[in-house]
Amino acid sequence: MIISKPKTNTLISISIFLAIAFGLLLYGILSIEEAESKMAWYILIYTSGPIGIVVLIKVLTGLKTMRISKEKFDLHIPFQLKRIKFDSKDIEKWSYSTIKTYGGQYEEVIWRLKSGKQFGLSKQENTEFEKVLRYMKRKLKKLEE
Repeated sequence: MIISKPKTNTLISISIFLAIAFGLLLYGILSIEEAESKMAWYILIYTSGPIGIVVLIKVLTGLKTMRISKEKFDLHIPFQLKRIKFDSKDIEKWSYSTIKTYGGQYEEVIWRLKSGKQFGLSKQENTEFEKVLRYMKRKLKKLEE
């Protein structure tokens, strides 16, 4: 059984960013009363708050756990309250893509089901990516795009 879940390093770095964003928001709200010029504080409040909220929503809705065993797949997306279970025969196509970036290579496996749903796992955000990729290449090579 392969269980791919979000990496701890990814969650820690996102948590630090969110703590800074919401810390700046709270600091701005508490400090705006004593300030002589309030314009900079309004800019701080109106940028750090929305940025923090958007990133928080994006990260929470993007967290997913994939379990693969005996050609059965179980995708759990906790903050969207979704659980998608499917067999290998339900997969229309799958693809593996790499994109060269400034910091290295971004690697991702994308599944497209016959029902039209599409989702993916990336190496940078999920554990056991190499095992998932090897499994897909070994068991479902004929469905690769």
